[in-house]
Amino acid sequence: MTTSPYTLSLDLNDFRQAQVIDASDYVEASLLEGEIMVRVDRLALTANSISYGFAGKAGLIRYLDIYPATMGLANLPCWGYGDIIASNHPDIAMGTRVYGFLPIATHIRMQPDKVTAGGFTDVRVCRSVVPPFYNEYAFTHAEPGYRRELEDLIMLFRPLFGTSFLMQSYCDDNSFHGASRIIVTSASAKTAMGFGYLLKKHYGGRIETVGLTSDKNRDFVISLQCYDSVLSYEEVAEIKKGEQTLIFDVAGNANVVKALHMQLGDTIPYSGSVGKTHWDVGSFGQTGALPGAKPIFWSAPDQIAVLRERMGSGAMMRQMSAAMTDLMMAAQNWMALSESQGHEAITQKIRAMLDGDIGAHEGVILRP
Repeated sequence: MTTSPYTLSLDLNDFRQAQVIDASDYVEASLLEGEIMVRVDRLALTANSISYGFAGKAGLIRYLDIYPATMGLANLPCWGYGDIIASNHPDIAMGTRVYGFLPIATHIRMQPDKVTAGGFTDVRVCRSVVPPFYNEYAFTHAEPGYRRELEDLIMLFRPLFGTSFLMQSYCDDNSFHGASRIIVTSASAKTAMGFGYLLKKHYGGRIETVGLTSDKNRDFVISLQCYDSVLSYEEVAEIKKGEQTLIFDVAGNANVVKALHMQLGDTIPYSGSVGKTHWDVGSFGQTGALPGAKPIFWSAPDQIAVLRERMGSGAMMRQMSAAMTDLMMAAQNWMALSESQGHEAITQKIRAMLDGDIGAHEGVILRP
């Protein structure tokens, strides 16, 4: 395992292949005025992380452009923690620990702006290609309820639960498009877990939830008790047509989406693509003409904008934080944490996730 500064860049055409890029000159160069240097400590690798890569590659949201890489390579962003080890910014102190979007690298330079008691925004030009939410970093000492021993669970669930929270908010804002049932694909994914948990808690008895998953994850998903019923992908034909049904496709599997639309047809008033945990099947966010509402790409940043306009960022984050704290108590019993340290172990873990060899119960932590 190398101790020298590096970035682990993935092959843009095959994320299973990676190159270790020496970052010694990058780290040793003097900071420009207003810059800081962050030592990346730990990251969460989830199906959502891989979805960022495929969404960026497809041009849906330019996640792969926020940490520029050599031609033909890509720097995959993950949520995690780091420490500010050098600062040339008057309002940013060395030693401060931060949470936010980070590359699989030992170090990253940032240019903080909009500094508050709670955090800052990285305003480097390369960050302008994604919604502001992804460029915001929180100071851990200012985070309500922050506990260092919970960092791994926070990394695994916070960004994904944020999406879950926004999905629930979207449904509520749109009166569930008149539906009384929601089908969630890739029900074992953390985004889907959080969404199912919130629906069961707030709408149990009013909105029926169906989780679709693989045979190998079925028992695990049932044990979560987040869904009213759990079916395998092979059982789509058993779903009864009649009531209005929303589809939130976390899997990104065009074959599954097609099967659902063919089964339920015009009883689908909304069909949203949320992620792509099935990254090996079909093109991201692309389906042909199908009965029912046309499948579209559901956008978390759009719902963030709605909530910020309605209640302000502070109130939105407080609501989200309170909801997540509740989930975390349950999630402690769901996950088995594993840690991969160094670029070789990290590369192997990325390949294992792409190959479907990571169990739904495993929480993958990376230590560059």
